[in-house]
Amino acid sequence: MNYSTTIILKGIKDPARQVALEYASAITTSVQRRVAGRTVVRPVINLGDYTCRAVIDWVVISFWFERSTQLQFVQEVVEPIIGRTPYVEPIDPAPGNVSTEFQIRFQEPRLKLLAECEDALDKKFKLQMHGIVRSIEISVDFKPRSPSPDSVGRMVGVLSRHLFPDRDFITVALDRPRFSWRRGKSTFVMGANNLLSSDADRPAPIDATFYIGRKDGQVGWRVMEKLIDNQNIEAGTFDILPPSQHRARIEVTLDRQELIDLEVDFIHDLRRFNFSKLQGRYFQFMLPTFENRFAGKHPAYRALEIDRWRRFLNAGIVGLVAMEGARRSFRQAARPALKRSLRVKGRTIRPLSRLGSGASGSFLAYETLNGRAAMALEKLGQREAE
Repeated sequence: MNYSTTIILKGIKDPARQVALEYASAITTSVQRRVAGRTVVRPVINLGDYTCRAVIDWVVISFWFERSTQLQFVQEVVEPIIGRTPYVEPIDPAPGNVSTEFQIRFQEPRLKLLAECEDALDKKFKLQMHGIVRSIEISVDFKPRSPSPDSVGRMVGVLSRHLFPDRDFITVALDRPRFSWRRGKSTFVMGANNLLSSDADRPAPIDATFYIGRKDGQVGWRVMEKLIDNQNIEAGTFDILPPSQHRARIEVTLDRQELIDLEVDFIHDLRRFNFSKLQGRYFQFMLPTFENRFAGKHPAYRALEIDRWRRFLNAGIVGLVAMEGARRSFRQAARPALKRSLRVKGRTIRPLSRLGSGASGSFLAYETLNGRAAMALEKLGQREAE
């Protein structure tokens, strides 16, 4: 079976917008049993046509002072250092809106300036302890070397279809892949009660934001076109980027527990953190493989694999993970009844195959895309070490 195809990525804010994304297929050269002899499908895209840069979008840090104060006095200390007014939130404020605990959100921070802010706050208010890193968002941007809306849209399609979040994003419905194009409105990519079939799939539009993970969860992913900057949702303000700065972006948000797992507690932990470690854990991309040998097999087997291929085109690697998990659960639930039926006939059931089991299933690493992300994260660490 030939799995090469071209899919049309569509817009939802602009329904007339269409971008072609071509896929080429070939027999894998891997000798690993789980993928040997299968067909691997790759997007036809030259990653060399894009620059790749990782940035820290924002960091939220908690500070505890020896004496109470108001948020504007905290801002007065921090603003001259970072060159912009930070968002400061008093925690459990007393009358007069005073508190000894504050959370500060630093947009696009330089880590050395965060350390300077901590020193200045200690000098002014006397810190009870080092500032605790509550959450952080890291992004990797892919910007076309020659400005092109189609190139940006095509890269958005690749990032969303090949992202592989190596954790459970299905059990809790709010973690499931979805997209949103306006505030308060989101749509699941896969039918909420139909993970086994591609029939109810809704491919994410290229001008929407693609999400995995719940809001304020331990970790979350977002893929989008980056067309604006310096957005202030509360104020409703933003800067429109020129076409030369339009890019495809993948964002990863890490909450407190995830940072603890990474051994990041304080600002000085961030300053010595190896950002390249984030690639394999959060910025991991995979290529799907498909069966191409159907001789002697029941026709339903071919139909199931075709549906699996359609699921990938609609919902990407995360869609295949959901489908394979649902099929595995279905088979396991049906085994007791099948065993009883075969036992009456004097037959036994074949053990469940372990082929394609495990976190990476029947996928292959998308090495070129993983490599670009890893290099960008490494360079981020180098810049912050200066």
